[in-house]
Amino acid sequence: MKEIRLCDDSSFDETVGRCNKNRLGIEVQVFAESIIRKIGESEQEVDFRVEKELLKEKPILDNMNCGKSLHAPHAGIETGTKDYYDYEKNMKYLNYAYYVASKLGCTEIVAHNGYKVGTYYYPKYIERSIKFWKDFLKDKDDSITICIENQFELDSDMLIQIIDGVSDDRLKVCLDIGHAHANSIMPVEKWIETLGNRIAYYHLHNNHEKQNIPNHNDDEHLGICHGTINIEKVLEYSEKYTPNAIWNLESKVEYHDEDIEKLKSLGYIKR
Repeated sequence: MKEIRLCDDSSFDETVGRCNKNRLGIEVQVFAESIIRKIGESEQEVDFRVEKELLKEKPILDNMNCGKSLHAPHAGIETGTKDYYDYEKNMKYLNYAYYVASKLGCTEIVAHNGYKVGTYYYPKYIERSIKFWKDFLKDKDDSITICIENQFELDSDMLIQIIDGVSDDRLKVCLDIGHAHANSIMPVEKWIETLGNRIAYYHLHNNHEKQNIPNHNDDEHLGICHGTINIEKVLEYSEKYTPNAIWNLESKVEYHDEDIEKLKSLGYIKR
């Protein structure tokens, strides 16, 4: 059967129970915030918080016979930055995420590409991102795959160039279909078709595309049947072009039971 996981959506204990009940894997997201050093904090305070989380979660995850992945910090991460201090910060946060993922037995880390349209000269951002990921992977083994997640990219071109430029099987794509639908000018199905086997991982959730509503976040993280993405068509494309990719349900936790039932009805999860 398809390998499917649930994001913890900051509800770790509830998600673990749901994963065990339905024989699903888990994407641990709580460390995406824990690793970040807040204003006024010392590095020792961050270390203490992370180790406290590890002490709580590691024994639970060790007892789960399932696939595990980790979402890296994403606030402020721009892998193609031209600022040396930002480069160092990004490298530090992602290395910390790698340490945590190794401790938890995760086989994938999801990390944002961080590109915001118009903020950097496009070719140079790609060039610097390629260098960043080559530097990051220098001292890493092949036990963990890094999956670069799209967010504000208008189409799949940048991720294609970065993945092909690094040319390392330890670096793949996490296609977030909600981000592609809300933020890009390319249909989700075209993202899948053009990226092809560069995709190793999906974030599955739904929204109503770009809505131009003041103070509204178009990235709604709704259940997979609650927006304007044709989820059945997207899953069919995923199976056609990326049959070995992992699916992670990244809808809000209140939609998880309904999403699981939908995937059961389509035959992707055993009843």
